[in-house]
Amino acid sequence: MNGLTNDTRDTESHCSIYSPVLLVMGEKRVLLIIIVANVFLMLTASLGNVSILLSFLCVPSLRSTSNYLLFGLALSDLCVGLVVHPSYIAVIYNLYNESIPHCAVLFIYMIATSFLGTVSVMTITVIGMDRYLAIRLNLRYQEFVTERRSTMVLIVLWLTCGLSCLVWIEGFRVYIAFTTFVVTVSLFVICVIYVKLYSVVRRHKTQISRQTVAWKTDYVEKVRQRRLHKSTINTLYVFFTFLVCYLPFFVSMTVHNLSRLENKQTVIAIEFAITLMLSNSSLNPLMYGFRLREFRVAVKKTYRILFCSSQTSQG
Repeated sequence: MNGLTNDTRDTESHCSIYSPVLLVMGEKRVLLIIIVANVFLMLTASLGNVSILLSFLCVPSLRSTSNYLLFGLALSDLCVGLVVHPSYIAVIYNLYNESIPHCAVLFIYMIATSFLGTVSVMTITVIGMDRYLAIRLNLRYQEFVTERRSTMVLIVLWLTCGLSCLVWIEGFRVYIAFTTFVVTVSLFVICVIYVKLYSVVRRHKTQISRQTVAWKTDYVEKVRQRRLHKSTINTLYVFFTFLVCYLPFFVSMTVHNLSRLENKQTVIAIEFAITLMLSNSSLNPLMYGFRLREFRVAVKKTYRILFCSSQTSQG
């Protein structure tokens, strides 16, 4: 244990990086499980989110205001599959071979995980706010929330999360304390928004079911309300999945940061929690890719176009 702690301190002094993951060196079974899981998640996150992004680019009907936010979420999830998973696998593979990871790889893994994790939290917060505005503003929603504004929100969000990574200069524990505060506030806001969304959806569903007169006149409004209801329910699924995947990580990291103890068992729990957190990037495309018909149809149409194009070029 002292040797592992010394390795961690040597790496921190040499690379200016502290990472509790170094404490799991020698736990070959644990490390092998983490490697296999992350290789699988790397493939599913990359394939799933590429499918969503290609569909968004190839099918113009998907480019609605709310879907721009889902595009931002899919983009961050794709970055997890292309950057975070490979760098994490490289770090764990080095530890499996009982060697200290290269500073550059460790740095990329730590920064990318922190940055993209914060982006996901903030994006899901914005998606919840968007759905709440859609319900509260009703017909005025299209005037208030535009594609340009949604795009600007995403740009500002990514820039803000990037700048927040500068807190790393003050050290890992300071950054974790800062991130914990930001995420706690975001989770509180998300919970309030989604509780309100759930109550509003239930009320709207009851109102729609009780409407028995002038059904032809209200048909368009009823269709719009049903679509909004389905979209909001899907957003609730995305939030619930996010909560299940992210909460164990933030709880375990908070406990580790407050205890200030170099406990191998706690770090093992953190590493499994990290893998669970990263799995969210593979689950999100399933949440809105398979539950929303427009995305299912768009994905099929996109691959049909790509397949036909490749067949034509070969012919």
